[in-house]
Amino acid sequence: MPNPNLMAKPAAALTLTEAVKDLFRAIYQEQQKGGGEGDDAVAKIKVNEIISKMSFFYEKIRNAVDYKDDHLLRKNAIERILKRLVMMGHNEPEEIAKTLLVELIRAGYLGNDNVPETAVNEVAVIIERFDKLRKLILAAGKKERQEIDAVKKWTANLAATNLEELLGDHRVDQVMGRHMFDIINANIVDNGASKEFSRDKKIQIYIGIYSKLFKYDDAMLEYMLFHYFNPKWNEATDEDIALVAQHYQELRDVIYQQLRHYFRKQVGKVVQRYTIYFSILQDAIAEDPAATYDKLKEHPDQFKKLIAKVCERRYKESRARLRRGAIRSIIYIFLTKAILVFILEIPATMFLGEEVKYYSLVINVLFPPALLFLIALMTSVPADDNTAQIQTGIEEIVFSQKREKHPVKLSYPTKRKAATSIIFGFFYTVTFLLSFGLVIWALVQIEFSLVSIVIFLFFLSLISFFGIRLGRFAKAYSVIETRERLFSFIANFFYVPIVAMGKWLTETFSQINVFIFLLDFIIEAPFKIFVEMFEQWTAYVKERKEGIVE
Repeated sequence: MPNPNLMAKPAAALTLTEAVKDLFRAIYQEQQKGGGEGDDAVAKIKVNEIISKMSFFYEKIRNAVDYKDDHLLRKNAIERILKRLVMMGHNEPEEIAKTLLVELIRAGYLGNDNVPETAVNEVAVIIERFDKLRKLILAAGKKERQEIDAVKKWTANLAATNLEELLGDHRVDQVMGRHMFDIINANIVDNGASKEFSRDKKIQIYIGIYSKLFKYDDAMLEYMLFHYFNPKWNEATDEDIALVAQHYQELRDVIYQQLRHYFRKQVGKVVQRYTIYFSILQDAIAEDPAATYDKLKEHPDQFKKLIAKVCERRYKESRARLRRGAIRSIIYIFLTKAILVFILEIPATMFLGEEVKYYSLVINVLFPPALLFLIALMTSVPADDNTAQIQTGIEEIVFSQKREKHPVKLSYPTKRKAATSIIFGFFYTVTFLLSFGLVIWALVQIEFSLVSIVIFLFFLSLISFFGIRLGRFAKAYSVIETRERLFSFIANFFYVPIVAMGKWLTETFSQINVFIFLLDFIIEAPFKIFVEMFEQWTAYVKERKEGIVE
């Protein structure tokens, strides 16, 4: 008879947390939605599919010219359409709402024959509410043209983000965000001595969640904060809107302060890690909720293997996004910068009385894609140790027995003395001059003209900045901080100034994008009018045909 003391004892059953139970429920409901019997009885907005293809391809061309992340495209399209309709004299909320939804469907941002006609009224209410706010702010005292434009831009952005939230489906993200907030808020050390600290900490956690999980940019975060400080906005009366308009400047100031808060980067790092944990967990559950639930309850080891499989799939997606991002970056740079620059290079060189060196033209043409390709090639995705860390982090979310605290202490920035800032500024200026000076010296040695040198530096800065942005795709699921080596530490001294110049150039030229101006103000309005008339004509022909057949 075997010794009872030597027999393996059954492992204690692990208890699932409320967080994972809520996530299971949300994902299951998400997968079951749309199967209701009453769906077919609701009237939907339908557009001509052939005509929609024209709008769809136009939108693809425009998005190639105006480089933006994929998750921002629909919101930016909503804002662009609203601005155009208002500029063209449309002032009826219902008319604007119907046109907006139809154009979004044609452009492929919403499903055809999928949006209920009742959505027109919901969209119209939001448009009317922000229209009232804009008019009240502008009516409150005389304003300069710059301030008037700022008010119009701000309210248009708020309305577009509000509509994006309405038209999107964030129910699963909201469940994850709620539990992420609870975990992160509990981990951040707060002794309660400062009410300002406690308030700002919570706001910064919300900003981090909306930025990392919901992928809001700063413009969309303005709406999130606007709604945070005006929680009853979605049911706002005329009196409520008037009160918001009265405190417009104060509201903008506090939003600006929170977006530039010194806690933001510190909290953002913590939020990013939990965003990865929850998003990987969401994928694992969504594959087969019932089977995943059984693995959690009965076979935790198999669940770990499932997480590893999801991680590997996500890493492959990161590689694909890296390649697509590199291609989009090249197209963006070529369409918005290269054509104009190379059209100007030969005439400018001849105007300055310098000899045109055709090999410099070839280098300037081939250099950007070659450098971007090299950056993409050298950018690696996370490895097995990263997967192991993700598995551990997810287990802490899923199982009550494995939950641990990871205290995070937020620190206020230390103020540098004026002398220290001057010294650091001097050294940065020296590295800036050295970085560009070495490149210029090398180009002079191969007899580049002045114009060719300027163009080369222009592209070097842009590609360096885009390379840093592309690196985000590869590191999207990285929870382990990369250790800085001596070589990269030294290289950063000379590379950072070039990247900083690229960022400045990108932001500056995005404000004066000639192609976007042509598309938005010269081509888009007539094109959309043509599409609308063409669809009405096809509808008329169809009616005539049906009349003849009958």
